[in-house]
Amino acid sequence: MATSVQEMVRPGECDDLYYYDGQNNVKQCWATTQNTKFVQQFANLTGGSSVFTIPPQNGIQDVVLSFQMAQFTASTDSSIALPQGWGYALIKQVSFRYGGSSQYFLSGDQILQNALRRQTSRTSVDDVVNLGGNFALNSATAGAWGAAAQNAYVVLTLPHNIPSGVGKAHPFPTDLLTQQVQITVELNTPVSVVAVATGGATTPTAANVSLASANFQVQQVMLNNQGDALARRVDMATNAYAFPCEFVQQVQRINLVNTASVQPVVLTGFRSGEVKAIHCWLTNSADTSSNPLRWYQPTNIQMLYAGDIYARYDLGVSQLFNLINGNKVSAFDGQALTSGGGAFTNTATLAYWTELPFAQTFVDEDAHHVLVHGKPITNGIVNLQIQTPTAATTWVLNVSYIYNSTLLMSQGTADFVF
Repeated sequence: MATSVQEMVRPGECDDLYYYDGQNNVKQCWATTQNTKFVQQFANLTGGSSVFTIPPQNGIQDVVLSFQMAQFTASTDSSIALPQGWGYALIKQVSFRYGGSSQYFLSGDQILQNALRRQTSRTSVDDVVNLGGNFALNSATAGAWGAAAQNAYVVLTLPHNIPSGVGKAHPFPTDLLTQQVQITVELNTPVSVVAVATGGATTPTAANVSLASANFQVQQVMLNNQGDALARRVDMATNAYAFPCEFVQQVQRINLVNTASVQPVVLTGFRSGEVKAIHCWLTNSADTSSNPLRWYQPTNIQMLYAGDIYARYDLGVSQLFNLINGNKVSAFDGQALTSGGGAFTNTATLAYWTELPFAQTFVDEDAHHVLVHGKPITNGIVNLQIQTPTAATTWVLNVSYIYNSTLLMSQGTADFVF
């Protein structure tokens, strides 16, 4: 068999692309089954906090919230509506603690942005938003809010899980813990997410806007034979299990200056560790509850650290960079509501977020457990130069810091290592 010059000069392992064999086949070591039977109801449907505990016995993957907004029967006034993504707007914040780890927090819009950026296509991005609560007018038309209850399904993207079948993380093994995993979900009041058109005849109240149900559901992976559990095979009092994960710091919201010119923004509050990227999205406070997911893209933005530019995106070119370094643009199909005369006008529009990376691009099925180093920013600041789409007094910059992290598990407890 002739050997090509390319084969002679290019190093690498031989991989049989014709036959399956012992070198290119992979098989599961420990047999498992999957279930979604762990369901708990929210303690309070009118707002406030509900605490959910997952006992230390199985592997956990995705966590899903399902909400049903009761049918609005007080009026058929079409000036009342549920905005797109109302399920995420309903979440004020989520906190989580793994075993004995510290407690950390994420906001509702961070939960959504984390889920969107983990999707593998624009189609799945739009699906996540639509499943999070479709826009629904209050009318007697079949399927409308005045005729039927409305459903929203929300995925909580926490450090341990990937809300996609591509590159899905291994289950988080709570069988190595002696303490529970605790997740607390704090909701806004249901009436606070209702959109009301200017000049409408009806004012929604807690009496006619209510949740019919709210559930917390966990996808679990169970070992068929508990004797296969790591703690049964290894002394976890003297050993540790390293679970690779990505940590997102609680959102920072920065009120911007009323100017159409480029303005400086100083980002602080970094924890010790490697920052993989900074993600941001603009909101306008004038977009009240009618448009909770209306996110805007900066016209121009630069990210600098120690005087060096790490990301420069002029005239929205960040979308192309996000596409060629990933698998999609950082946007979704939104529904912008405008109102007047007691009625809504529903206009299709794009909503954006912007990714400002430090780490080398690595989007792959192995990205969850391959450590690609970020930028150590310890007791430092990052400077942004940002230009908003228009001069407005109400622009807010929402910022997430993304870190490399590992959940280290030993002696029945867990904590983050950054």
